[in-house]
Amino acid sequence: MASGPIIPISGGTDMQAVLPGDLIQPADFNEARQNIDSILSAPTSVTDLQGLNQGGVSVGLAVTGITIEALGSAGAFTELQNDIQAINAFYGASTNVHIITDIVAGDMIEANEWNGIMYDTKERWDDGAKPYNSSTRTYPTSQTWDVSVDGNWTGTLTSIVTFTFNNTVDLNTWFNAGGAVGIEGAIINYAGTDPQTEEWETRLGNLGDVFMGKQETIAGAGTNAGLGQVDMTTTYQNLNVYAGGTAPYTSDWANVDAQVNNTTSPTSVSVRMQLRDGGDGGTDDPVEGDTRIQGVLWTPNAQGSGFTFNAPSVSQTTITET
Repeated sequence: MASGPIIPISGGTDMQAVLPGDLIQPADFNEARQNIDSILSAPTSVTDLQGLNQGGVSVGLAVTGITIEALGSAGAFTELQNDIQAINAFYGASTNVHIITDIVAGDMIEANEWNGIMYDTKERWDDGAKPYNSSTRTYPTSQTWDVSVDGNWTGTLTSIVTFTFNNTVDLNTWFNAGGAVGIEGAIINYAGTDPQTEEWETRLGNLGDVFMGKQETIAGAGTNAGLGQVDMTTTYQNLNVYAGGTAPYTSDWANVDAQVNNTTSPTSVSVRMQLRDGGDGGTDDPVEGDTRIQGVLWTPNAQGSGFTFNAPSVSQTTITET
């Protein structure tokens, strides 16, 4: 039985390191297996940060009385080794030096090799949700307020981008895996010198993409609420407010907020952008440039792990002025 230090797993199954001379028992194997299975299984809730929904661990439970072997039986060491190697690849993390090379039939499983699996498992568990910045960004939808068709605008422009998943598991998995959703605004196709339009061009350029990950919102400027997918409710909550500007345009603001369709079992996220052209020192100068609002989607990168993730469908409302 393992006799080394306890390896704590918050919210999971604590493991115990082995020392030279220890005999690895089924219970030792199953502790590590349970944690790896939790990472590779479907998320159990919105707040489950580990689940990647890849079908679970590839090896069965070790049962009392068996010997831990390399391959070919429940409790096979190398199958568990392959699972943690794939998880490491997905997270872009280095695999413990002692388990880079697969154990094969005839090899003796050493203490460092067994501990390598457990310590890598703890590191990936403690990583929680994957960061968005290893994912791939695209702009799947776009709407434009075209001044040649719609006229110069003043007041408030609004558009909503909705990201709809097949089911709750796919939604929670997407964010656990580093996926994110959001929105972007910009003044485009403008070559004039109107100061109000140029002020909006600068404001939206500074703001850039506003997008929400599992536990955070990212934006280039403004006041960020720091909310993530785990914080969403069925009413709109502010993700970012970017107010103020150069006088006399201090009453203008850009606001991005979001909601889900169900708090405990969400299948869609709606992200709304509102651009308010307020009173400008007693006047209300219109914006003369074409104004674009578009959806932003960050798709998890499998990074050689072989993992796959189901992407959402994306829809967007036309831009309206109120």
